[in-house]
Amino acid sequence: MFEIHPTALPQVAFLRAPGSRDARGGFRKLAHAPALAAAGLRSDFAEIYCSTSQAGVVRGMHFQAPPHQHAKLVWCLEGRVTDVVLDLRPGERYGRAVALDLDGAARDGVYVPEGCAHGFAVRSDHATLLYMVTSVHAPEADLGIRWDGFGFDWGVESPILSERDRRHPGLKDFATPF
Repeated sequence: MFEIHPTALPQVAFLRAPGSRDARGGFRKLAHAPALAAAGLRSDFAEIYCSTSQAGVVRGMHFQAPPHQHAKLVWCLEGRVTDVVLDLRPGERYGRAVALDLDGAARDGVYVPEGCAHGFAVRSDHATLLYMVTSVHAPEADLGIRWDGFGFDWGVESPILSERDRRHPGLKDFATPF
C-alpha cells in the first residue's frame, strides 16, 4: 500500500512506497495518482531528476518562484539522508522547517508542496534521490535559501556545498514571492 503521512507543515508529507524484493532484485511504486489526490497532493509531474551525492554533502534549500513554482515528490532510492522542507508560504508557519530521515532501503520519500524550499544532508557513504516535479525547470525562477540561514542544525561539521548554495540569502534577508 502507498503510505502518505502528514507532518507538522500543511501538505508536506512523509511517504513510503510499496515494493518487494526477491532473488531477482526489487520493485517499487513511486507514484500513485489516486492516493496522492486523496491526500490533496498533486501528481501532474512534468520532469523527473536523479541526483547522486556522497557523505557530507548538503544540497539546498531550493525552490522555484512564481509563476514557475512546483511541487516535488522526492524519493530516497539508495542510502540515507536527512531531508528538510522549509515553509516559505505567508502565514503563521512561514520560516518553519520539518526534517525527515529518509532511507532508501525502506523506500522513503517526501512530498514538498509549492511555496516550500527543499534540501538534504547525506548520512550514508552515498545517496541517490529521485525528484518528480510539477513544472519544467525555469533557470530564472530557480532560487534558494542558504542552507545555514534559517536556524536548522544539520549536524554536519564540514559540509560539501555547491557555490550556488553558498550564495543563497538567509531567511532574514529574503522576501517570499509566494
